[in-house]
Amino acid sequence: MSETTSVPLARTIDDAGVVTLTLDDGDKNALEPATFAALIDALDDDEATAFVLAGRPGILTAGLNVKWMAANGHDGVQDLLVRFGECLMTWWTEPRPTVCAATGHAIAAGTMLAMACDHAVAAEGSFWGLTETRIDFEIPEFGLALARANVRADRMEDLLLPGQRIDAAAAVEAGFADEVVAADEVVTRAQAHAAQLAALPARAYAGTKHRLRGEAAEAVRRHLAADIDALTTHLTP
Repeated sequence: MSETTSVPLARTIDDAGVVTLTLDDGDKNALEPATFAALIDALDDDEATAFVLAGRPGILTAGLNVKWMAANGHDGVQDLLVRFGECLMTWWTEPRPTVCAATGHAIAAGTMLAMACDHAVAAEGSFWGLTETRIDFEIPEFGLALARANVRADRMEDLLLPGQRIDAAAAVEAGFADEVVAADEVVTRAQAHAAQLAALPARAYAGTKHRLRGEAAEAVRRHLAADIDALTTHLTP
């Protein structure tokens, strides 16, 4: 069974109920509000026992769509970032297992998407990192919340303050991702891991996830609009 949404997000489901959602715009998988809406809506799937979020060959996503941002001005950028935060927190707190199949580069927003999943499989040769500082942008609180939950405490500031870009092996060592495999094995490995997680008792899995992340996610949501407003005050209206 398969179908495609109005944005380039293809859906397939296997016999174990693992739904694979594949971003593929034929280019850089740049993210915009419609993408975030589709990713949130995709979780409203009663057939799914688990979700795999995959990219196209060579890339998970190059990050936010800068052309869209330039065309939509200050208010558009604010809206884009709020919607991105909502999307990340929704995926981070999804009760069912979520696994990222990072089929290639996962810079900035791509690293955040991977960290919002329960497990992330990185492709050999890919690059990762929260590189916002390098483009004169502060990391939103939703990105910091994900980093605090994933990145080794002794690496956090060394990676985030200068916005370091690192390779897949270093991303696993730091905590951005959980394992690295050959690029052509990423999706199948992610699907297999998702099936393993889906085989665990669903009530306990969901409850433990909520205990781990619920309070932090709710804090992000409460202050999301104000945080983004503060981050974008320097942008030209």
